[in-house]
Amino acid sequence: MAKTSDNIRPCNIGQSEAHNRRTPQYLAHINKRNIYLRPDLMAANEAWVSPRIEGVSLGEYYKYIGEMVKAKTGRAMQTKDRKRVNKKTGKVTVVRGSTPIKEGVVVIKEDTTMEQLRHFCEVCKERWGITPLQIFIHRDEGHYEMPGDKTTWKPNYHAHIVWDWMDHDTGKSCKLLPQDMSQMQTILAEALDMERGTSKELTGR
Repeated sequence: MAKTSDNIRPCNIGQSEAHNRRTPQYLAHINKRNIYLRPDLMAANEAWVSPRIEGVSLGEYYKYIGEMVKAKTGRAMQTKDRKRVNKKTGKVTVVRGSTPIKEGVVVIKEDTTMEQLRHFCEVCKERWGITPLQIFIHRDEGHYEMPGDKTTWKPNYHAHIVWDWMDHDTGKSCKLLPQDMSQMQTILAEALDMERGTSKELTGR
């Protein structure tokens, strides 16, 4: 059985949509030595956009989140890491800046459906309060084991899930512990009918 995983990082607001939507500008400037896209397979890609963000760019939505945080908390959203010094011990700790929009790259199968991914997202929303904004299934990426020989094409089936990681009732970020992130991987495997990737506790990655 194929293995799946979900690698979640802060979303690159400036580049995410261009890559995920395969905009003409993006396609014209990608470095084809580093990434293979097959235009003949792009029709197999799929996209879902939440009504919450339909017709709105990620950049515009990011600004909206900042305004929401300001209204709810009375403070500007802290997006940069900052240092905090314990006055008693002198110990310095780093307080991570807020990353209100995150993006996960999910390993999928050729026949993975949008319905399966949306079900995974709904379970995560109910459990942790994180809200899916966009889902993109990419079936046009991969690589040639032998460049120029189309018979050696190896597809890289995956999906991008863009998340709103904020609690809009409090204006604060949703806090997921390492065990929550681990549980998310298990939920994903069950939703996609795939095998769970090896736990971080075992790989150390």
